[in-house]
Amino acid sequence: MKKIFNFALYDFANSAFTTIIITFIFATYFAKQIAPNPVMGQSYWGWTIGITGFLVAIIGPIAGSFADKNNRIVFFIRCFSLLCIFFTTLLWFSKPSQSYLLYTLLIVGIANLFYELSLIFYNSLLKDISHNKNLGKSSGFGFALGYVGGIIILLISIKLFIDTENLPFGLTKENSQNIRAITLLVSFWFLIFASPFLFFEIKERSKKTTKKTSTYFSEIKKLIWNKKLSVLAKFLIARMLYADGLNAIIVMGGIFAVGVFNLEIKELLKLSILMNITAFAGAFIGGIINDKYGSKLVIIFSLIGLIFSSTAILFTSSVSTFFLLASINGLFIGPIQSASRVVITSMLNSNNQGKGFGLFSMSGKLTSFLGPLLVSTVTFLTDSQRIGFSAAIILLLAGLIILLSIKKIN
Repeated sequence: MKKIFNFALYDFANSAFTTIIITFIFATYFAKQIAPNPVMGQSYWGWTIGITGFLVAIIGPIAGSFADKNNRIVFFIRCFSLLCIFFTTLLWFSKPSQSYLLYTLLIVGIANLFYELSLIFYNSLLKDISHNKNLGKSSGFGFALGYVGGIIILLISIKLFIDTENLPFGLTKENSQNIRAITLLVSFWFLIFASPFLFFEIKERSKKTTKKTSTYFSEIKKLIWNKKLSVLAKFLIARMLYADGLNAIIVMGGIFAVGVFNLEIKELLKLSILMNITAFAGAFIGGIINDKYGSKLVIIFSLIGLIFSSTAILFTSSVSTFFLLASINGLFIGPIQSASRVVITSMLNSNNQGKGFGLFSMSGKLTSFLGPLLVSTVTFLTDSQRIGFSAAIILLLAGLIILLSIKKIN
């Protein structure tokens, strides 16, 4: 149980980065105070996240294969986590001016690159801390605790840096010091809560004597092609599409809410907290259902729910209805992510976890630019954030259709 808790505690730690930096507070700060306007802010932000995702898709499988061969899983997760933390601290220097636009996008892109690479090796350790009959609960608990971490750091951010006139540490609201200081809080949070897992819980697997005659690319190929596409490869294609849609919703959600519903930062934070609460419930319950009925059923049901709730959002003009539908979205996001991780873990043996999750990352990132890029570009061409956001739903639907055609997945 201690191993599972510390594994989940890492999710608790790194959720601060995605929640605060990529999705909500810092993303909306960039769109409203650094970018020329929210529409251009959504476009620039989406393009940046898309480019870093493409780089992860290229680097991930090779790094995973190298780690498997040379027993460097733990080394890589430590290095990439610390690099993400370091570059996040540099966002303190992103002042509310268009002159900081390129600097901010560059630093966010680098930090997000290292964050995504760290996830490859974090996910590959699920089998080490759990067992086959408990993978769903372990994975779901990790995502659930991650959402709890997102809620707590949002509340701390509101109390200490936004909804107050008495800022700590001698800070003022001039040049948005209060918002920029939250990036330092994220770095500190990530480091403190990730440390038990990174430095005390995990260790490299026992090194096995193997002939290193095959190349990294040939080993990767064996997992996805043997005279025809493997079941793993088919699942990765389905996951590639629905992950693109999911990624677009997560990355662009905060900016969409600001631009379409004119939410202020405090309203946006309340929405984020509400979504994290429902996502916590979804991930936790989804993990239990996963072990009982299988990962595929969980993913299919969750995708259908997410497609319907996201489509309804495009047609509502009521803020209260938007809050309700966004909360329903949160309920389905956690189970999709958790169950997808379990599918890959179940298909791989211990010696293939690194390269397998490198491919898993590639399936989510090779075209990860597609979701944000489609949303950003359609938004730019139509000058409508609602029409732009519909691109994410199309990707979810495409992934669902392919997943339904795959028979040999439990």
